[in-house]
Amino acid sequence: MRNFIKSIAVGISWGFTILVLYLTIGVIISGDFLASIAPDDFIKYVICSAVVGLGFSVPSLIYHNERISRGLQVIIHLGTGFAIYIPVAFFAGWIPTAYGAIAVALSLLCAVVFALLVWLCFALYYRKQAQEINRKIIEKQQAK
Repeated sequence: MRNFIKSIAVGISWGFTILVLYLTIGVIISGDFLASIAPDDFIKYVICSAVVGLGFSVPSLIYHNERISRGLQVIIHLGTGFAIYIPVAFFAGWIPTAYGAIAVALSLLCAVVFALLVWLCFALYYRKQAQEINRKIIEKQQAK
């Protein structure tokens, strides 16, 4: 239960962080970017960001199940995340449907690349943590 609550908090935090980064980049590129966002749209973006964050973080609990292969865990985790992201992104208007199929495909491709980069960073971080724990265990065993 503790892992589930932590996953919820992390997911919402990541969703909000990505939204703030997106808005910050928008302001850097176009100073009046925030003025072009209607209050109702802003609230929709906040809620959708939290939902997408949850969609990618809660399924990461699958990695605690050692009976499932790592490949299947990744497919379940990212598959669930994208199954949530895609309809939410269309609803929020994050997918530029007005610019045609190529723009939609590029937008989705960017989302996949971004998600894979985030996943890779987490995977490398946890691998490094495991190596450090194993190193400390070996040191303690050798010290005896």
